[in-house]
Amino acid sequence: MLTFTERRRLALVAVLSLIALPAIALMGNDSPKNDSTMQTTTTASPTKIPDNSEPADPAFLPIPSESVAPEIITVNVPAPPAGSIVKGTASFIRWPKTMGLRPCATPHALIGAIITITNLNNGRTLKCNNVSIQSLTSGNIILIHTEVFLEIADLVDAPLPIEISF
Repeated sequence: MLTFTERRRLALVAVLSLIALPAIALMGNDSPKNDSTMQTTTTASPTKIPDNSEPADPAFLPIPSESVAPEIITVNVPAPPAGSIVKGTASFIRWPKTMGLRPCATPHALIGAIITITNLNNGRTLKCNNVSIQSLTSGNIILIHTEVFLEIADLVDAPLPIEISF
């Protein structure tokens, strides 16, 4: 017959087994059991493709339709009238690469326009190429490349009262 100590050990193992085995079974089974989740695989015999057949269309492309291509929409932006004259102040800026241009920047003319600038203090004029139409700060209506600006005034004279025409 079992001694008291052996009976206690046996009872402890039985209780731990009753608690531990279902807990381990539940932790290892994250997804519900379902017989329909079992997959069956079948193998199909390869089919022969005739030699004169064309390749199939890719599956990811939409089915071609007989629709008309969309038209290009033209947006009309009014250009400043030719012969426009604007008065204001000019300052200078140094562009790193001028690529043979005489650059200046004003939002009052189109990009690429040839602008004539007249210094109202001394009457000197110059022509430059508009390379930017971004709005300017400090009340200036035009920024001129430093080397070009020196043709109508010294750099210390900036901001300079000018008149631009294009």
